[in-house]
Amino acid sequence: MANKIEHLEVIADGIEQYIGGFGNVATLTNCMTRVRVVLKDRSMFNADELKKIEGVKGVVDAGEQFQIIVGMGTAAKVAGVLTKRLSKLGVAPSGAEAEKQPMTVRKALNTLAAIFVPTIPALIGCGLVLGIVNIFKLVSPDFVAAHASIFELFNVVGRAVFAVLSIMIGMNTAKELQASPAIGAVMAAILASPALANIELFGAKMVPGGGGMFAVLLVCIFSSKFELWFRSRVKESLDLILTPTVTIIVSSAVALMILQPIAHSVNMWLGNVVSVALLNDSAGSVAVGGVLGGGFLFLLLTGLHQGLIPIHAQILETFGLNYLFPILAMGGMGQVGAAAYVYLKTKNQRLKKTITGALPVGILGVGEPLLFGVSLPLGKTFIAGCIGGFAGGAVMAAFKVGIIIPFGTAGLSLIPLVGEGQILHFMLAVLSAWVVGFIASIALGFTEPKE
Repeated sequence: MANKIEHLEVIADGIEQYIGGFGNVATLTNCMTRVRVVLKDRSMFNADELKKIEGVKGVVDAGEQFQIIVGMGTAAKVAGVLTKRLSKLGVAPSGAEAEKQPMTVRKALNTLAAIFVPTIPALIGCGLVLGIVNIFKLVSPDFVAAHASIFELFNVVGRAVFAVLSIMIGMNTAKELQASPAIGAVMAAILASPALANIELFGAKMVPGGGGMFAVLLVCIFSSKFELWFRSRVKESLDLILTPTVTIIVSSAVALMILQPIAHSVNMWLGNVVSVALLNDSAGSVAVGGVLGGGFLFLLLTGLHQGLIPIHAQILETFGLNYLFPILAMGGMGQVGAAAYVYLKTKNQRLKKTITGALPVGILGVGEPLLFGVSLPLGKTFIAGCIGGFAGGAVMAAFKVGIIIPFGTAGLSLIPLVGEGQILHFMLAVLSAWVVGFIASIALGFTEPKE
């Protein structure tokens, strides 16, 4: 345990040193695999030296934000160490510096990630509970039938996250926009209230949950911005009474009459696109799956993949399974196959050691160590991995494999989360990505790095 703690301290020391010290920090957050920092002076960031720190697997310049890749689970621990140090020094980045920056596509994508990423542990935990039930149904249906009440209870536990997901998104949206999380939760609850079904407004019947996650995002962004605007203009003595009341009344009216219908239209359009592109029985659907699986890593490099998060959530809500995420996950599986060939052929001990550490977690779906430590530096290996991802994505689309949560980890860790009866098809797609990535790596070769 001591070694693990010391290792976290070493990574934290390196980050503190090469970001220009804590005085240079505007915001500090983390996702599943990355520590994310927004700096006051970007010129003080030393990426080359930071990459030399043991445990740092890569650095991504995402425009307003630097992302330091340290791995699954480690990111939260390192961010915790850094946050404690900031608190002891009396430095408390509030995001004010970041708020002064103009809104850009990159900043919007980073905000989306910050809204949805905190829900991942609950989604994975509940998803695995549902996945265990599905596995029991596959392996021993008679046992499930004999203990129906117990498995129904597990279903209740597993689906609990979906009952509160919109509430969590509402709270996180308000929090990210420096507004009241409680009001964000209330706005999400209003949109999902079953009582809406009994109300007819201007000749149109209200639809509980209409617009899905898009509606929650739109409404909570509006309510948060309105709350901040109203609070800046109301007297402090009346703020506690007037601000939440006026915010909820105005936001509810705008939500139900304008924003929810708009989001509902977007959902209908998205559902049609997914049905045509991925769920029809044509070669075109398979080709689309291949392009998405092969091209996903390019999105990952640019950070644009974060924009897909609400789309994943909405596809799940519309169809009951998310058919997009498993296809995109094949990009990482292609990298596994390509890197496996490099491991067998390389004479470079440092590269072999890197692959030894990165390959197991890559197989489970955490692809950054392979991507930034092996594939990208070698170049041709990255292309070979994308070719493998194309093959895996095509097979995934051909069998219409979906997962029971909107997003999460990828690779073999998805096995319990795939749709009922789809595990073998999922494994065939993964195997296709591995094999084709391996063969493509043989065909393209790679340049042996210098020691």
